[in-house]
Amino acid sequence: MAFGFRYRPVPPSPLARWDARWKLAAVLLAAAAVATLRQPLPSAAALLLGLALLRLGNLRGAWVRVRLGAFALAALPFLIVLPFTLEGPTWDLGLLRLSERGVTVGAGVVCRGVAIGALALVLVGTAPAHHTLAAAHRLRVPGLLVLVTLLAYRYAFLLADELRRLRVALRVRGFRLKPDRHGYSTAGHAVGAVLVRGADRADRVAEAMRARGFDGRFHTITAFRSTRWDVLGFLALVLLTAVLMAWDRLPE
Repeated sequence: MAFGFRYRPVPPSPLARWDARWKLAAVLLAAAAVATLRQPLPSAAALLLGLALLRLGNLRGAWVRVRLGAFALAALPFLIVLPFTLEGPTWDLGLLRLSERGVTVGAGVVCRGVAIGALALVLVGTAPAHHTLAAAHRLRVPGLLVLVTLLAYRYAFLLADELRRLRVALRVRGFRLKPDRHGYSTAGHAVGAVLVRGADRADRVAEAMRARGFDGRFHTITAFRSTRWDVLGFLALVLLTAVLMAWDRLPE
């Protein structure tokens, strides 16, 4: 079984050439700023900023659409519930009475959620995961947290492979998941087997790491080199998010 990292190819782009430390700091600050927005127009502008960064990173196609759709779907309940729960002027649509404030607030939540998702995709799609985590360690993120994240990232793929092989084995033996006692029992046993195998593999990996001199600290050979363009990119993104926050604080 291969133990190498698995990540999608990074397309060439200005964001792919951006030093991972400056990019991580700028994107995290931007995401934190977007989360504090309240008004719908600045939230929509933040969404446009996130989409522009995806375009600048040459991240297009189904990979982006599916994930942005998942972020939008997660925020959609706010757009459905808030128009019926917030007070204020209403719009009468036949039998429905929608709160104008609820619609705008819900739309703002959706825009902010998708914007933060776009920023997350920029981090994931424009650099390998281990480069981003190495950059986080250089930015003084505790090494233990970086190691745990790195191992969780790696073993998510291993557990998925294990579950896929177990699923194939069950189908070869004629099993089809049905909503009955036998189906639920078999599915539970399958999930339990995956977790037990994962725990056994974790013990073996821990022993192998200790045998190779693992001292509990995060080590990397990834080299970083800052240029003036990296600093300017950081300042530009921070300035844009500062403008959004100032716009959001203006009286409605």
